[in-house]
This record gives sequence, structure tokens and C-alpha cells, in this order.
Amino acid sequence: MEKTFDLSIFGATGFTGKFILTEVLKTADRAFPNAPLRVAIAGRSRERLEALVASLPTGSKIHPTILIADVKDEASMRAMCRASKTLIAAAGPFRFLGEAAVAACVEEKCHYVDITGEPEFFEGMALKYHDKAKENQVAIVHVCGFDSIPADMGVLFTKQQMEKNHALPSSIEMFFKIHTGNSGFAGHYATYESAVHGFGSAGLLRQLRRTANRPQVPKIGYSLAVNPKPHWVHKVAAYTVPFFFADPSVIRLSQQMVLQDKDLSSVQPPPVQFSAYICIPSFKALAITIFASTVFGLFAKYESGRKFLLKHPRLFTMGIFSHEGPTDQQLSETSFSETFFAEGYSKALQEQHFNEGELRQVKPDVSIVTSVSGPEPGYVATPKMVVQACYTLLLEKDKVPNGVLTPSLAFAQTDLIKRLEEQGIVFSTVQQASK
Repeated sequence: MEKTFDLSIFGATGFTGKFILTEVLKTADRAFPNAPLRVAIAGRSRERLEALVASLPTGSKIHPTILIADVKDEASMRAMCRASKTLIAAAGPFRFLGEAAVAACVEEKCHYVDITGEPEFFEGMALKYHDKAKENQVAIVHVCGFDSIPADMGVLFTKQQMEKNHALPSSIEMFFKIHTGNSGFAGHYATYESAVHGFGSAGLLRQLRRTANRPQVPKIGYSLAVNPKPHWVHKVAAYTVPFFFADPSVIRLSQQMVLQDKDLSSVQPPPVQFSAYICIPSFKALAITIFASTVFGLFAKYESGRKFLLKHPRLFTMGIFSHEGPTDQQLSETSFSETFFAEGYSKALQEQHFNEGELRQVKPDVSIVTSVSGPEPGYVATPKMVVQACYTLLLEKDKVPNGVLTPSLAFAQTDLIKRLEEQGIVFSTVQQASK
């Protein structure tokens, strides 16, 4: 069936959805020079969608069509997906609003990307819809924003750099830094809301993982030392705490699905041990972070506590999260970097200790340092990432497997990293492989 639209944005009137639409308008002509991209914007409120269209700058070759779609109305969701080649889902929290779009895309053969950072949601969708999506030849690609393209594609990039040096990757440590200007860092309430519900449903996530019963990621070589306590790390010149957002869950799922689905094994290097940390620049900031996260975690355990957290976002985040979101100055002054320290085994050492049990007793003899860096992560980099992921589905679908996927599983064979670099999200080798 011929599709009416190349790309539809569901949740276009939301805070991040507006940035995504702006990014499409800025980049579509260059990405698709031969014919204007056929774009639709979708949501519940025609009034808000019309106001969004009216606010767009004149002179663009793209004139978005309005589609009315409501997660409570299955027919409207299926009609939206039936008309669309690809869907960018930007309506969250995804644990409440996300499944209707996934289900409709699978049934109507519409490829899908989203900006979720909620492990319970994307792991649940993989468990429930992966086989059906493969059967219908549909790619459902979760976590295509800051959660978790830099981490997931960064790990893939790092593995590939090791393999170029004929080394077997064994472990990767990731260190995340946020860089701010004088105006500080800020986030929107919608991100905070998803985090509140995510922390509150940790028990449900554990139950989901027991049900999924995915294979344990094997250890290759020497065990990676993981430090769960706040501590100073010399090589990044910062205090660190364990990374408590989605990235570790995404990396784990990527590697587990490779082990579980033979159709995916050809698109990924072997699994590695992985750990991730958030870098904090000073002891004072570390103390504040520990205190705030402890209080946040205690309140998030209980329904009444979550209601209180949701009612007072500024109070519990020291003014960082609000319904207003960041200012233009904050967006322009903020950037991020993720540094990956990888270790592995040279070909000579592999041949010397070819038995897997022997290799576990031998320290790695190859190391490499890579980096992913870019602009403000939530509302500048995320729109760039999800839009380029969507363009990749449109331009290189023949290189993307079907199923419910993470970015590295979907885009390992594509030019996504090259596209991201053209948008200022840079993948680089900081230190070449050394022995």
C-alpha cells in the first residue's frame, strides 16, 4: 500500500516534539534533495496542532499535514501509522502513552523511532512485539535520543575501533560529563515526570526481566572492576557515581538480544563487560547529588511520595526541572561528552591463551579511549539524533534489521554515525589502541 507521508511526528505539540519538528524543517531539504519530504504532525488537539503550524517560519518547502491521533482511540492511531512510512514518537511518559503507537506501527507496517529513556517500557515492548515486528518486516527502534544513541552507538563505535586493531574487546567503562555555562543547566518537567515513574517502578522492571529470562552476557577475559560507591577517578579528573539512567539497561539489552536472536548476531561485535558513571566536578556537588538522589529515591518508592515529587519539581531538583524548561541561553551554553575506556586482547595474546578460561586469568594488553560529544543533550542533541535515525530508516532500510531494536542493533550497518557527525555529534578516537 502506498504511504501518504514519509514521516509523521506523534506528540509534535509537546516540549521536545516542537524541537523535533524544527529540526526536520532545518535538515530535510539537504537530506532529501530530490523531492520535498512529506511530513505530518499528529496529536490529540487540532487546535494546538493548528497553532503549531501557524507558528512555523514561512518559506519552508515543507508544509506539515495535521493528523488527529489519540492513544485511547486505536482506530486513529492505526490510521496515522497506515498513512506513514516512519513515525517519530515524542509523546511521553512512554510507560503510559507509548504502547499504542508501537502496536499500531507493527500492525500497519510503519517503521518507528522514539525518544524514550524508560527501561520498563522499551524492554517490555521488545518482549511483547519483537517477533511480530519481524514477521511484519517492521523496524521499531527505541531510545533514539540522548537516551541512548551516544552510549549505545558509542559502545558499538568503540568495539569497532578495537576490532580495526585486530583486538578482541573485553570491557568498556563510560564516563558522562555535562558542561554548562554561567546560566546553568535546566530540564523540562516531562523528563522529570518520566524519571519519577521510572524510579517508582523498579520492582516492576525486575519482574519484567525475570519474565523475559534473557541470556546472561558472558564475560570475555579479565573481570571488570565496578565501583558502586562515589569516588574520585583520576583519568577523568572528577568524582563519579554509578550512571542511574537508561544507558546501562540499553547496552545490556543490545548485547542480550544479539545472543538471543541469530538474525542480529551478524550486525554486532562480541559482547563486552560494561559499566557507566556520571562525572561530578566537585565534592560539594557530589554531596548535593547524593543527598538529592537519596531523598528522591525514598519518595519515589511510594505513590503518595511520587505525587509530592510531581507537584514540586523545582524543590526536589534544586530548580533544575520545571514546567518552563531551559532558556535559549542555557541550551546554547550546555554540551555533553561521554568518554569510553576500553580494554581487550591482542591477536597474539588470544592465540597464546585461546581457551576462554585461561583468558579470564590474563590482564588485557590492548586499550583504547574514544569519545562521543555534542550540544545540549535533552532538547538540542535529542532532536538531531532522533531525526537522523528516522532519516536513516527512510534512506537505508535495506541495511536495518526488523524487530524491536536498540540503536546499535538497528543502525550498525548504516551511515547513522556519519549523519550525526554532520549535525555536530562527534564520535572520535581520543587515544589509539596501545599495548
